[in-house]
Amino acid sequence: MKKAKIIAIGIAVVVLIGVASVVYYAYLENPSTLDIKVMDAPITGVSAVNITFNEVQIHGTSSGWTTYSLASKTIDILGLTTSNASLFATLSLSAQRYTQIRMHLESVTVVILGKSYNFTLVSNWADIIGTFNISAHSTTTLTIAFNLNQELNVASSTFTPVVGTSMSVG
Repeated sequence: MKKAKIIAIGIAVVVLIGVASVVYYAYLENPSTLDIKVMDAPITGVSAVNITFNEVQIHGTSSGWTTYSLASKTIDILGLTTSNASLFATLSLSAQRYTQIRMHLESVTVVILGKSYNFTLVSNWADIIGTFNISAHSTTTLTIAFNLNQELNVASSTFTPVVGTSMSVG
């Protein structure tokens, strides 16, 4: 009888360790990857729109807001499409549902007729609202489309990031 209890406790411990290992591996180890790309279509009279990014914040339904500081990265988003979108960041995320991304813009420089102009940022944050899921142990690519025709005011040299819900998951 005593030997049966010891065997039962031993089996319970092994099962508990197995369950804990699965939970750790599936949810806590965070091996999932999110590649964020940016793109936009051409705008008349402009030959380059260089946006410098340095941070991204992502809101997960389980984790809340998480901030990722990045080395400053400048991307000419003019004329980029889904087939040639530029990689903005690669992040390691936990598996869950995400509802919003905020990209911090450090500066915007626009080239018009061969001359470079520093534009004033109406806001330093581009907010993208939309849901996407990150599965455990996978790579998800998220492409964010800016709308330069709406965001770029050449007459006042201002840039208003109004990305909204322009993203596609692939």
